Amino acid sequence: MTARRFLLTPSFARLIRRERGGLRHVEGFFPKQRDRSSWVRLEEARGLLILKTVGPHGEVEDQTEIPVAHAHALLEVCAGEVDYTRTALSIGEGQALVDEIIRPCVLHLVTMEFVSEEEARGFRPLEWFGPEVTGDSRYTHQFIALQGLAEAPEIPLSDAALDSLIDTLEGRFAAQARMATKTGRRPGRSP
Repeated sequence: MTARRFLLTPSFARLIRRERGGLRHVEGFFPKQRDRSSWVRLEEARGLLILKTVGPHGEVEDQTEIPVAHAHALLEVCAGEVDYTRTALSIGEGQALVDEIIRPCVLHLVTMEFVSEEEARGFRPLEWFGPEVTGDSRYTHQFIALQGLAEAPEIPLSDAALDSLIDTLEGRFAAQARMATKTGRRPGRSP
């Protein structure tokens, strides 16, 4: 699984959560080791223990469901936490994960997950996505939990971006994508 991550303006994240709801998550991270990282995630009434290792074929993430009481106990001994609300939003055949981080800092992100690197490279971000931060480790949950974030950048708003988000919320992404493919334009852009 490959992902691309983008900053998101707070007002768009709020509108998405208002329209689609969201699920609260708390992730607690243990100190990072050379070839692996581990953390615990509490998703309202579900606990997960996650281990990510780096091997000869890239990163492998393994997760195991644990009792909620165990997740709470593990969160108390973690080196750092991040608390956020996640909203899943369908975009064509894919899905965007919108995270509104509320602790230890305020930050809004949208993540697109892809089956392959090729699919990820071919994806054209929608107009309502902010700047891409995929390669910047400062915008990962782990970094934010363990190191913090100095300041979230300001994301500019535009009519085209708002129109693109409304089209997405109304399920008109497929039409946007077809138009962009035929005209060579980016989805959500005016001629």
